[in-house]
Amino acid sequence: MSDPNLGLDIKNLRTKKGIGSRELSRLVGKAETYISQLERGLIKNPDYKTLLEIMKHLGYREGSIDELLYANYHIYSPERLEAEAAWAEQEAVNAQDPDYQEYLLQRQIEQYELQLEWLENEEKELHKKNDQIRNELSFFIDKNLDTFTDVINNLHSAVLSMSKSREDYNFFTNLFKRDISKFSDESKKRIIETIKEEYKYSWDFNGGFGEPPTY
Repeated sequence: MSDPNLGLDIKNLRTKKGIGSRELSRLVGKAETYISQLERGLIKNPDYKTLLEIMKHLGYREGSIDELLYANYHIYSPERLEAEAAWAEQEAVNAQDPDYQEYLLQRQIEQYELQLEWLENEEKELHKKNDQIRNELSFFIDKNLDTFTDVINNLHSAVLSMSKSREDYNFFTNLFKRDISKFSDESKKRIIETIKEEYKYSWDFNGGFGEPPTY
């Protein structure tokens, strides 16, 4: 059964090309009402070769039509049907073959081991970067204690709040999913100004309780 969008898409393409439905019907060797019926969804199982001719007359390259019909409308060419049938037949044979099943199991084990190795390496790399962050922050704390007192206190508060609040977790992770070091100087200024405004709004909204915003 053809996809209902197929007829509508053919109609839109035909109209853009300025081809009448009767003319297109004749071009593909069908009765004058064929295209009109196809566009209205009255032809439930259109012949593949006819669809191939229709698409060619509507401007598609022959080599691209097979994938177009399959991907957009789930319409199989005879060659694709034959290949699918051969694949299904081979799968049925493989399902009864103990050597092949052993091969599949071994492949799954190998893929699992590769994934596990990747995860272990990724974890090591993250811990390494975490140590670098700690070292860099320690350096700046020693060099500029006044500034980094607030930085560390607020970073500490933000990190710990993630385990208590899903909203804080989402905010923190979404903020650092992007590499903010890649932003332009102008973008960084706008971000800082936005944070200042949001902080002031939050302080005012809460009635001025807590520590007032600093600029």
